[in-house]
Amino acid sequence: MEFTGDEVVIEKEPSELDALVIDVTGVLDDVDIEYAVVSGYVAVLFGRARATEDIDVLVETFDRATAGRLTERLRDGGYWGSAMPLDDLHGTLSDGLPIRVAKEGDVVPNVELKFPSDEYDRRSLTKTLTVWLAGNELQIGSLELQIAYKLGIGTPKDFEDALYLYEVTEPTLNIDRLEAFVERFSVEDKYGRLE
Repeated sequence: MEFTGDEVVIEKEPSELDALVIDVTGVLDDVDIEYAVVSGYVAVLFGRARATEDIDVLVETFDRATAGRLTERLRDGGYWGSAMPLDDLHGTLSDGLPIRVAKEGDVVPNVELKFPSDEYDRRSLTKTLTVWLAGNELQIGSLELQIAYKLGIGTPKDFEDALYLYEVTEPTLNIDRLEAFVERFSVEDKYGRLE
């Protein structure tokens, strides 16, 4: 892994999960939808060995016409709504619910698309880190926010994700920003254990 400013280059052969993320985010790029990959997959992307069946992707709020273009492009790419029909994409997202996208006929792995629902989701969309993987560009949410958020969830798996991200990215982290998020999520004790 090589960090350069607001970018990181990850030298690894893409897994099946990576290929799914690259493909779906490529569709989002083609439709001109801003996005940020967040949560557990970020740790997996950075090399953590753990299973995950879904990839959380925040997408900017868009209108019905954009939803129609996205639905068409996803179908053309061989995708379907594994839990809700793609035809309901805009309505489902507008109702504050995620929509799961998977290869036609598969349920997992899937990409879970959702509109931002709070200030942290919006920040994830506006403060992204560019990741280059096998020549493909991905946008992920701020590492500082990802670590604090994972500590806030509080499960052992999420703590391990936060610890892993902290260990592999610590020299590049903005510690002041990380500690500000830690305070906002009231996870100072967990952060102390992480350090």
